[in-house]
Amino acid sequence: MQDEIKTSRRSFVLNGAVAALAASMWPMRDLLAQGTSGSDSLTITYSSDVPSWDPTALTVPIAQSLYAAVFDSPLRYSRDLKLEPMQITSWKWLDETKQRLAITLHDGIKFHDGSPLTMNDVKWSLLERPAKDKKLAVGGMFPTLKDVEISSPTQGVLVYRQPTPTAPIFLGFLAAFILPRDYIQKVGMDAFLQKPVGAGPYRVVQYQRGSRLVLEAFDGYWGAKPKIKNVVFLFTPEASSRVALVESHRADLGADLPIRETERLGKVAGLTTHIYPISTMYMIKVPSYVKPFDNDNVRKALHLAIDKNALSRALYAGKAPVLSIVATTHSPAYIPGYVFPYNPKEAMELLKKEGYSASHPLKIRLLTTNGAFPNDFDMARVLVSMWKKVGVETDVEVTTTAKSIELSHNQKITGLVLYNWANATGDPDNGVGRILDPRLRFAMWRDMALAGRIDKLFTEVDEAKRIAGYQSLLKDSSENSWVIPLLQGVATIGYNSKLDVPLQGNGYISPRLYSWKA
Repeated sequence: MQDEIKTSRRSFVLNGAVAALAASMWPMRDLLAQGTSGSDSLTITYSSDVPSWDPTALTVPIAQSLYAAVFDSPLRYSRDLKLEPMQITSWKWLDETKQRLAITLHDGIKFHDGSPLTMNDVKWSLLERPAKDKKLAVGGMFPTLKDVEISSPTQGVLVYRQPTPTAPIFLGFLAAFILPRDYIQKVGMDAFLQKPVGAGPYRVVQYQRGSRLVLEAFDGYWGAKPKIKNVVFLFTPEASSRVALVESHRADLGADLPIRETERLGKVAGLTTHIYPISTMYMIKVPSYVKPFDNDNVRKALHLAIDKNALSRALYAGKAPVLSIVATTHSPAYIPGYVFPYNPKEAMELLKKEGYSASHPLKIRLLTTNGAFPNDFDMARVLVSMWKKVGVETDVEVTTTAKSIELSHNQKITGLVLYNWANATGDPDNGVGRILDPRLRFAMWRDMALAGRIDKLFTEVDEAKRIAGYQSLLKDSSENSWVIPLLQGVATIGYNSKLDVPLQGNGYISPRLYSWKA
């Protein structure tokens, strides 16, 4: 009887969620019905819309799946995070100091308006436009780029003002998209944002902010043609609604599903689900300017008190790899065999040295999001419990990622921050090199002594020395708990079992790679 009650309740919730969503999207009925109607259509329920149709303006990981479908990228990372050709077919350093990078574009790339993509568009997108608008995130991706020498429509040299050995990785990273210079200068940026034109495998057919995005395969695309012609993204912020759409087959694929629901849906006939590690890191960012986090023993005690294996088992079905440094497993600077211990006894001893005890507990604040990444708020609650066992009382404050970044920019953070750091490149320059750079606005551990150390690594042209230097910095960071690594992030996905879905190491949704099984 109890099972029947649970089943009835689940059916009620499912039907109610679908009905509510369908009612709010009445014009979508026909598109929703397309989801399983044939091999040329795909309906995806997705958690977030793009913040803007200028893909170079902001570095928002959740938007990259949409941007990549419409705009493509100069280079890309393979499913196992290896840098591969894309719009750029070849790249080569012309000098030993790695300041002159020769690139060749694929011949015949067209924007969706039919105009060719050339080196003029590359120069305008990566150099000229961000030089005029300092707020564009793409400028931060190429801070040392000083010129683009053009020798032909498809060939040029990126010139850097100082050694920049990691320059190629940013040609496949956030915000590095090539926009149509002539089209934007003709119609204006406002018109472009209303009707975006890219050079990707899909073109925008219809867009309703916060509701849906309808894409169609672009006939003039230079690369392999997508096997699925029509793709509809339904923007569905509520996780329960995404689950309902997938379970009812109103959507063929859903991303960012709750862990427990992902496990449950995997047992439903006709559905396939995955919980898999990706190139993001869950960590605790530590503000050096907030007491008592300037105390070495306090920081180390907080770190020692965390049972990271228990976090993974309890919150991520054991699928989230434990991290002892802020580098993901199999990334270039990962240190195999290095383990930061879980030792609550030592944590209590360190706190005792600083005058804290059960009768005089250490009191701290932890800022966390609720829904920004899987089980973030639950993780905060578990951390509170673990710290309580060693004599730490924690006040949890729910915030947003945007708010915590704003507070960080102004050095107004009031406590530790539970954070999800996305590094689709896997390179330490874009990981610990940015997390600990005290000059960056989002930095929380602001130790100016680290600036020179990071600068040397940024310009180190010997790859072995560069990686060894970053490994040393990573180890020092953990030993001193300047930032507290927790787990490698995971992605969740559920989809119709008739759909072939190659998983990506960065967690992106890539309809260009999907196909319906015969």
